[in-house]
Amino acid sequence: MLTELVYPLWLCPHKLFKFPYKTMIYPEAGFELHRRQGDTSYAQMYTDVGVYYAPGPVLRGEVFDGAGAVRTMESWLIENHGYQPQYAVSELDEKSFWRMFDAGLYENCRKKYGAVGTFMSVYYKSKKGRKTEKEVQEAEQAHLETPIAEVDDDEDDQPAD
Repeated sequence: MLTELVYPLWLCPHKLFKFPYKTMIYPEAGFELHRRQGDTSYAQMYTDVGVYYAPGPVLRGEVFDGAGAVRTMESWLIENHGYQPQYAVSELDEKSFWRMFDAGLYENCRKKYGAVGTFMSVYYKSKKGRKTEKEVQEAEQAHLETPIAEVDDDEDDQPAD
């Protein structure tokens, strides 16, 4: 992964719980059969690793490609079934971003509650200024016109009389 010295690292363990429905982040399929340290029959262990401060080359006054280092880390996360929490800026292209997260539920909710075209996608919120507002609006319009998944009009969603 990254070969540069970075200190401090913030390690925050979490459990990804297995629910009868999927969320954007959920345990890997079959994790119960191949448990690793910290896993249980109902949750998979996950550790959020926060990288803080400045890399060694920056502290030494050397040239450092921060965007390249982030891309390297993001590729490693995808290859190792990890994900990048969205409190950090991403260098991922949109296709790679959605390899980390399950877009199905997210897009269903956005369509169902009228967020498409009103609020920008989480991808564009975390993506470092590569698209203009017009490009984001065009991408949102394309989402409106593309049936990613059918939105249910369940009776459960109707207000009670």
